[in-house]
This record gives sequence, C-alpha cells and structure tokens, in this order.
Amino acid sequence: MSVTACQITTPSTVWSPAETLSPRVRLLREKFWNFYTRDYTNEVRAFSTGTAWDQVYAPWNWTGAPEMMMFFDGAKAYLLADATQVELPTGFWDQPLVVRRALFFQQVIKEYLPVQILEGELVVGSHFSTAFSRSLTRREARQFNRREKSFLSKVKRLNGLGVGNCGAIPGHLIPDYPRILRFGWRTIQAEADEIVNDSSSTPQQRDLARAVSICADGVRVFASRYAALAEQLATQETNPARQAELTEIAEICRRVPWEPAQTFPEALQSFWFTHMLLLVAESYPGPGVSPGRVDQYLHPYFQADIEAERLTPEQAKEWLHCLWIKHNYVYDFQGWVGTNQGINASFGQLVTLGGMDENGEDASNDLTYLMLDVIQEMNLLEPKPNVRVHEGTPDRLLDRLVKMVAETQGSPFLLNFDENSIAGLRWQGLPEDKLWDYAPVGCLENTLQGCDRSGTVDINLNIAKAVELTLHDGRNAESGEQVGPRTGDPRTFNTFDQFFTAFKTQIKTIMELLITANNIADAGRARFGPTPYVSALVEGCLENGKDITAGGALYNFITIEGIALATAADSLTAIKKLVYDEGSVEMDQLLQALDNNFEGYETLRRTLINKAPKYGNDDPEADEIARQISQFWTKEAFEYVTPETCKRYRGGYLSWNYWIAYAPTTAATPDGRRRGQYLSNGVCPVNGVDRLGPTAVVKSVGKLGMETVPNGSSHTMSFSPSLLQSQENRSKLGALLRAYNQVGGTCLQVNVVSPETLQAAQKDPAAYSNLLVRVTGYNAYFVTLGKEIQDEIIARGSHVL
Repeated sequence: MSVTACQITTPSTVWSPAETLSPRVRLLREKFWNFYTRDYTNEVRAFSTGTAWDQVYAPWNWTGAPEMMMFFDGAKAYLLADATQVELPTGFWDQPLVVRRALFFQQVIKEYLPVQILEGELVVGSHFSTAFSRSLTRREARQFNRREKSFLSKVKRLNGLGVGNCGAIPGHLIPDYPRILRFGWRTIQAEADEIVNDSSSTPQQRDLARAVSICADGVRVFASRYAALAEQLATQETNPARQAELTEIAEICRRVPWEPAQTFPEALQSFWFTHMLLLVAESYPGPGVSPGRVDQYLHPYFQADIEAERLTPEQAKEWLHCLWIKHNYVYDFQGWVGTNQGINASFGQLVTLGGMDENGEDASNDLTYLMLDVIQEMNLLEPKPNVRVHEGTPDRLLDRLVKMVAETQGSPFLLNFDENSIAGLRWQGLPEDKLWDYAPVGCLENTLQGCDRSGTVDINLNIAKAVELTLHDGRNAESGEQVGPRTGDPRTFNTFDQFFTAFKTQIKTIMELLITANNIADAGRARFGPTPYVSALVEGCLENGKDITAGGALYNFITIEGIALATAADSLTAIKKLVYDEGSVEMDQLLQALDNNFEGYETLRRTLINKAPKYGNDDPEADEIARQISQFWTKEAFEYVTPETCKRYRGGYLSWNYWIAYAPTTAATPDGRRRGQYLSNGVCPVNGVDRLGPTAVVKSVGKLGMETVPNGSSHTMSFSPSLLQSQENRSKLGALLRAYNQVGGTCLQVNVVSPETLQAAQKDPAAYSNLLVRVTGYNAYFVTLGKEIQDEIIARGSHVL
C-alpha cells in the first residue's frame, strides 16, 4: 500500500511549544533544553559524614530498573569519592538513626546545598538532586551491607531468569501538600514539639517527632537563604520590572513555606519548596513523587487572587508555566546518560485534574482548564498530567480532552476512570469517605493523598514465565535450572484443568520468590533508611511514631505489577482450545516447537496464532481465561504482608518497559510468540491480534474484573490521525471514552500517530524532537526511546472508530 501524505504528521505539525508563550517562559524553556551549555545544572551532589564506612547509595532503591544493576558498584564508589564532607553537629553519633538523618538533612540544606535563581524565573528552587549519607554507625553499616548482599543475590538471579524484579523503591506517593499550604511548616514543627514534650509519648514517638522538628527548622532556614539571594539580586538589578519581581520573590520566600500561603504565587512557591526538598531528602530524583489534585487544592488561592484583581488569568498562567519548567530539571540527574540530556520519561511527577468531589459531583473548575492550556502550550514531559473522568464529567471537559488528543498526537495525558478506580480501592479496604479524593502517582498507580504509601512499583512479575515453567515441570527452559516446583510433565496431563492447576502453582511460587526477596529490601529500608522529612508530610507517621519507611503511613501497601497478562492468557487459551478441546495439536509436538523457538514449525506457529481465540476481541473463551489468571494472582497477592512493616501486597498492571526487557529471557510461548519477541503490555492485547476494533478491546479489558487490581492497569490504544480530523469522529472518540468508564478498565492512554510518522521520526530524529508518544502509563519523546521500544510502538495497530 502506498503511503499518502495525510498519513504522515510532518515536523511542522507535530505538537510543539506554543508560539504564544511569553518571552520569559520561552527563554526558561530554551534554557532547560540546553543542558550541555547552560551555566546551571541540577546534577547529583553527594554529601558524606566522612567516615570510612559511609554509604551514599542504596542499590535496592534502584533494582526496579534492572539495567542499572551492572552499574551499582561504580555508582556507589564514584558518588562516595565525589561527596562533600559535611561538618556534623556535636553529639551527632549519640543520636538514634532517625534523628541523625534529620540532622544531616538540616545541615546540608542550611549550609551546603547551593541556592540559585535563574534569570527571569518566578518560582525559585534549584539543586535538588542529591546522594545523602546513610548516616550509619560502623555496626549499622556492617548490618546494612550483609542485608544488601543477600537481597542483591536474590534479585539478580530472578531478574536474570526473567521471573521479574523488585526493590524498596522511593518516591511514588502524594505528600500532604494542601496541609503545608494551609498551615505551613511552623505548624508541623509545633505539632512535633508537642509530642516531644508530652510525657505520655513513647521514646519512638519522641525520636521521630524530634527528627521532624529538626527537618522543619531546616526548611525555614532554606527558604530564608532564597529570600536573601533574591534581595541581593534585586539590589544589583538594573531593570525596574525584574527588580520588582525579585523583591516579590524575596517577600514570598520570607513567608512560605514556613507560614500559610495567602496568594496564588505563594501557594505555588510553598508547594515547590516542599516538593523539591522531598526529592532532596529521599536522594531520589523524583519518580512517582506526585503533586496530586492540584486544580483542587490550588484553586482557592487562584480564585481569591482573580477576584481581588491581584492577578489576571494570563498572569496566573505565566506563574504556572514557570512552575511546570521546574519539574523537568529532574532529568539533569542523568544528564550525561544517552544523547538527549538524560531525558527518558522515567520520573513521572503526576498531576491530576478533574474528577469528582466528596458528593460525587464534577469537581472541574476554571483552574482545570487553565492547566490544560498550560500543558498544551508547554510540550514538556514533566509534570505528567492525568485527567480523571467519571459519569458526571461535563461535555465541555470531555470535548476539550478529545480536541487535545487530536491536536497533540494523544500524548500529553492519561485518562483515569473514577468509578472503576474507586471500585479497586474499595476492594482494597480503604475507607469509603476517602475514596473520592484518590489520585494516581508515577505513571497511573492509584493511591490516596497525603496518607498512603503503596510501594506502587516495588515488584514486577512476569506472568508469562509461569507458562514456561508449567510446560517444563518448573524448570527454566534455556538453562534447565529448577525455578519452580515439580508440577509434572504436561504430556501426562489429561485435562486443561490439570494444566491450569499447575500454572497456578508456578505463578504463586515465582510471586513468593519475588516477595521473599522484596521483604529483605523493605525491612532494610525500614531499619537503615528513615526519611523523617517525608514522614512529616504523610498522615499517621507522627501520630504513631513510625517513619514512613517503617510503615508509619495511615495506609500501607506494596504493589506487585503484572507483566504479559495477554501473552499468558492467549497461550493458555491456545492450549485449551487446540490441545485439549479439539486435539488438533499434540502436547509433545507443541513442546518440541517451543524448545526450538518454532524453527521448523512455522505451520504450527501460524495455527496457534490464527486458530485459537485471542484476548482483546470480546471473545468469551479467551477473555474468561484472562479473567481467571488475573483474578487468581491478584487475590493471591493480597494474602501476603511484609513481616517487618506490615504492608499488604496488592496487584497492578504497569508493565513499564519489562514487556520488552524480559522478552529474551522468556521462552517461546504457545500463542505463537518466539523467544525475544515482545511480551504483552499492561492489560493490552498482544500486538496485532485485536482484529475487531476498539470497542471489542474495551469490553475484553472490562471483563478482567479490575476491582482486584486496585493499583490500576495500563492500557494504551492507538488511532490514526486522519480519523480524528472530522468532528463526527471526534464525537465518536468522546463516546468511546464514556463507554470505557462504563465497561472498561481504570485508565487509558491514547496515541494519535501513524506508523508512517513514527518511521519518519526514526529516519530523521532531529526533525521530530518534539514528538511525544504514550508508551505504557507514561509519555516520552519518541526519538529518545530505544529502538526496541520504538519498534514495538510502531507495531501497535491503529484502530478505526
């Protein structure tokens, strides 16, 4: 078929920053994009106690990115060698660890962390990429090292086998930012001091409260350093307009975040200081640390300033533009990695817009729409936007979303569907009166705000590996290593029920292997990595005297993310249909074909692909098997609790990039997939097998029973740009979104870009540098992705409405 011009989105029509951006914002945006030449970078800065046994890097924070494992030793050594030695206060080593961590944090942000105000910016706060000392004694360091060694040996084995990965991953929560805006850090310190002085407090409560009070005082001094810098710059400034701005910045920093915010600019600055210092405290550049429902808690300040005529909507928008840019400096953490100043979509500071209020009514407001304008005008990765859709979402908002999808290749935001998401959180056992105020973190993972730590990406489970183990009596197909239990030679199984029972045994076993490894990391972080600054921002920690890493939050979970659901479902469906129901394929023949990666068995491979039902086509048989797999493992996961921190495990479907990473270590599967060919992504069908259009796909997803997957489920659909040029088809997409809320899953990402455009971008990446696409729960600049992921996105079919 010839490629017509309308199938290719030309570089000039790719979503790009708006021409209407103010000179200030355009300059700041361009400055960000010049990492290699700009005078300011937010590269990681390490800080050490100076002891011979000090540690500034904890590998179990990073094992969720298995590609990092080979660099762990180098990262630990380099960061420590490059670290600035911090002068410790008298009596430092006599304090409990949580207080030591607070004192170290306070000392760094008061004396060592640089303060810098960029030319023209309105929201200030730079240099937030850190590698902090663990502040361990020699004895604690020895214990830490033993636990780390035990954990790494287990996780490296499981990752190498393609079973999955795990780790005590920081970030991935929504702090209680609204509380800081309403009351300020002064109130946080006062509450902490009250616990310290209360004779009924336990020693554990006093220790954490002392640590929180120390952190709060550090925040006060840190903000005052920026106020002093702004005052100094104002005296040197010759431009009267900029001088007035710097004077205002100084006044704002003298007030917030120590005191309550009173204006919209103060609210934005208070939020940003609090947010960036959380990244400092965790020594984690930002993945999943999400602002939450910003259009809700910032709206009172916005509305008051508009009504008092202190700001116009355009002025408020410029302040938001400046805030938006700040989030993107997280990528300086890895600025020298790759060729695009480290930008790879991995950080996911997710803002949530829209949704319902406590009465079930629509909560969207004028700030919602203003923020959508900001998102469309900026063409930046961070903060990543999510829009909550529900039955009462007004047509005006839905029409705006569809219009943005059509004009921006679908890439800016993911859509979260309230009724389905809330059903999962209800099943999880969260209180009914809090469910309406949920928000996703990171990519799409659903949590409550300000009271919840759900470890949303801590474990990643390859479901398709359980198929391989079932077919090989628990052995890894490539090496013969016994990974799971001996469940029997499948050639001796007389019924599909016997095969399915063996599969359940294998998936339960590999899930337990990952949980066992993860429990080591979770307990290690609780014992050796308290973060009292974060504890101050999450309800429950101060009250019960437990740091957030030790399970102090009001609600604590750890998520197991399922990988390759559709690959597993289609494989089991093919076995049931062709081996057991019809008898048209012998199990021995199937095993030979799989062990030979289908070399010499192309006819059988085609039969498996074309003659067996496939999930994603509203097929009762295939969808039921997918449902049974999903229901089994997610309910099974919920039975496990971490022994040290009492966090309950829960299920989700965020495949991140693992559906590609584990393709080479997952043997050929009975759905016709060869070893090395992509696994399925999230709850999406296997690429190319969904032949009956988007409605059928939506119905298949809806049959999974998403209530047992409270974390949320990644689902990406692609549409041809030419199909959304008419108002009729845009209306059809709006109708599809409403239908998705009724019968589909928890969240949806939409790509509106043709394979031809993506192939053109591969050939001429410089011309398509602004081309954003949805990958799996996150968006990314297409040309910055690895070729394997690029090819997988190209291979996705485009639906017809």
